[in-house]
Amino acid sequence: MSAAPLERPLRADALRNRERLTEAAAAAFRDEGLDVAVDEIARRAGVGVATLYRHFPAKADLVVAVTEAVLEDLGAAAAVALEGPDADVVARFLDAALRHQCRNRGFLQTLAQKDLPEAARRRLKRRVTDILAPVVAAGHRSGAIRADVGADELLVVVRMLGVVVATRGRRSNQPYLSILLRGLAEAR
Repeated sequence: MSAAPLERPLRADALRNRERLTEAAAAAFRDEGLDVAVDEIARRAGVGVATLYRHFPAKADLVVAVTEAVLEDLGAAAAVALEGPDADVVARFLDAALRHQCRNRGFLQTLAQKDLPEAARRRLKRRVTDILAPVVAAGHRSGAIRADVGADELLVVVRMLGVVVATRGRRSNQPYLSILLRGLAEAR
């Protein structure tokens, strides 16, 4: 019986290249959308296309890596929102999610992309619902979220905020946030 080969940690230069590629891809996706060419991402990162493919054999791998980094920020926003009273958690989180989507336009749409591997899509969705579950629980306790709304439904609301962000010409996103918050709340 042979042991599975151990993955070696990346050398410092390889780790830097991977980080540069992820950062360049995030910026390119923000600027040009998810259809930006990998050649452009490599150029922005200052590396060759072969280096990009060494780290990310398929473009979907790069999209997943960027999305995971974006979800770190969303998780941090949820943690900050959860530090306050339950009555304010949902509003604080959705406000942060709205600002987050302004900075990272379109990344949550990757969860619904059909060209991502199914296992990656499921893993990303599970990660998002794990982030949203404590926000939903606080919302249930305070009445800010109706009992029939769960993490999956709150994910749809977060995606709705993404549509608001993507629509140009809006002076303020706050009216839409208010509408969504009223729609989520228990009837009083």
